[in-house]
Amino acid sequence: MKALVTGDWHLTDKQPVNRIDNYEEALFKKLKFISRTAQTNHCDCIIQPGDFFNQPNPSYEFFSKVIDEIKNMDMYIYTVMGQHDLKYRNAEDTALAALEKACPTLLLLGKTTHKNNWCIHGCSWGEPIPEPDPDYDFNILIIHKMIVERKLWEDQEDFEYGELFLAKHKYDLIVSGDNHKAFSVSLGKRYLFNCGSLMRSTIDQTEHFPIIFIFDTKDPLKVKTIPIPCEPSENIFRLETVVKDKERNEKLEAFVSGLTLQKEMGLDFENDLVTYESTNKIEEHLIRIRQECMR
Repeated sequence: MKALVTGDWHLTDKQPVNRIDNYEEALFKKLKFISRTAQTNHCDCIIQPGDFFNQPNPSYEFFSKVIDEIKNMDMYIYTVMGQHDLKYRNAEDTALAALEKACPTLLLLGKTTHKNNWCIHGCSWGEPIPEPDPDYDFNILIIHKMIVERKLWEDQEDFEYGELFLAKHKYDLIVSGDNHKAFSVSLGKRYLFNCGSLMRSTIDQTEHFPIIFIFDTKDPLKVKTIPIPCEPSENIFRLETVVKDKERNEKLEAFVSGLTLQKEMGLDFENDLVTYESTNKIEEHLIRIRQECMR
């Protein structure tokens, strides 16, 4: 079985605030590239690890376009529910659930799917992680969970490291979503792929370049990494916003540092005044005035 592995699609017709191009048009171009690449490489399926839509209830017009695009792919697509696909943490009455009904080649994995000698397990956001099936030669896990190569920010919590996750869960292939930064790890012939987001929707993604992987269960050591064509950042983003955001963040960091210093000094106003008086040359009569006022 040969699979095209992709990341979070976040399909939407809503224009991100800092994009200056036609976002919906760029989105469908990338879907068409994925479809052509899968066909050119004779793939049997596409694996998409959740956050298929950016919200559970897109417009009817946009939803109709997505139906047409998925049907034109003419290929099995295995996916799970990300938190953006869920409606109040519920899979019912959502666009992705409806899309599965409208498109026979789209398979939303709430249960295990078996094909020949390989087995695909789906794990939507917040669900317990299933165990591999020992009756099959090749086990695949599609999961929507924050799995990282390294912390995305210093204080990040509620995540798992990719290498440790692959070592702990004995799948032959794990495809994860939720982390918008692409990476992959391997242990022998076992792999974990996280392709990141398909689109660059926020200003902090100017250096993000979306990718896909081609993986063949018959030859797992020969993984093909393919970049998805995208426009230069200056053609699609308001880059002046990056400068303003940087200045704003520097001011915020200075403010937070000031709060930290104030915390170290203490928040007792009277004690702070006494400390100030003892470390500075304050005239005696001013100290007496302060003491009288405090009383």
